[in-house]
Amino acid sequence: MLRTFICCRFVGASALPLLVLMSTASAQSAITSGIIEGIAVDSSGAVLSGVEVQLADIGSDPQTTRGGRYRFDSVGAGGHVLVARKLGFQPVTVTLQVLANEVTYADLVMKPGMTTLAPVKVTASLGSGSSAPAAFLQRMASGQGTYFTESDIAKIHPKRVSDLMRRVPGLDISPGGQIFSGRGAVTFKTDACAFGIPIFIDNVQVGGGNMGDPESITDRAMQRKPDFLNPASTGRSAIDGVKPSDIAGIEVYKGPATALATVSGTTSSCGTILIWTK
Repeated sequence: MLRTFICCRFVGASALPLLVLMSTASAQSAITSGIIEGIAVDSSGAVLSGVEVQLADIGSDPQTTRGGRYRFDSVGAGGHVLVARKLGFQPVTVTLQVLANEVTYADLVMKPGMTTLAPVKVTASLGSGSSAPAAFLQRMASGQGTYFTESDIAKIHPKRVSDLMRRVPGLDISPGGQIFSGRGAVTFKTDACAFGIPIFIDNVQVGGGNMGDPESITDRAMQRKPDFLNPASTGRSAIDGVKPSDIAGIEVYKGPATALATVSGTTSSCGTILIWTK
């Protein structure tokens, strides 16, 4: 509950000379302003600092309470509207009648209030200019494979993509450039896995699986994309035909347990390496 107190002060002057009394009375009659002051507390009566108090009707500069107290000097006599605000509390509005040459007291009782914030939409991103599909982040969140984001690649700063593959536990890059899982070279001897884990760049297979020697990336039968694969590359692995700085994301699935049957073109029995360019 808000309580407003108005206190009037009178000065007795019976002992003063008549001339002084007349002068004082004349000066008081010329005063047309008063003072507003008070204290801000919460519902329990505890003093509140940091309450912003303003005379809204005249657009005065707001005051912030220290030790709960506020004061407005030289306020014109008459009616005024006092507004108090603090985050987490309901605003308080008080209508006051200020008397000339008097102090008007107004204690402000702030009640807790609910603050509703606008919803914030957060969108995950691999970085500026990245063109990796949105599903990349969804699969990365599942934890079913090993993943390199654009940020990861920038931090590692590898010379070749095959250097990144050597960081994946359980992968083996053969002298011929094929990439097998730790057991793949021994246990996966089907035609589909004859040349290691299939490698896809932007959904186009460039090596592994049953596609022959990865060194043959210069052969058009590989259906490679000449815009990102370098025919003059000296690396024997197909993945070294793309620069690490051109990659937005890499997914490595090492075997049947983690391979993606849902991604078009992958061979789930061998595992899959997916590379997404910017």
